[in-house]
Amino acid sequence: MFKRKGFETILASPPDYEKLVAEIYCDRLFVALVSQERGDGLFDIETPGPNLVENRIIRKVDAAGFSEAIEQACKRLQGEKA
Repeated sequence: MFKRKGFETILASPPDYEKLVAEIYCDRLFVALVSQERGDGLFDIETPGPNLVENRIIRKVDAAGFSEAIEQACKRLQGEKA
């Protein structure tokens, strides 16, 4: 788990994905999911859809912290130490 400036990056294995994903949280609220379903090193970022419960997600976060969390998520999905 990576945590900085209120951000956490957690590796997960949801049943609707073939590969591991990285879930990004800020202050314990879901921000985005990073996956590489299209192939190794090809990362996609998915943000919360309209059907999620609003009190469990956050739609506005610090750009620098989020950028760092995405970078760490990608590294962890590739098996690098974050």
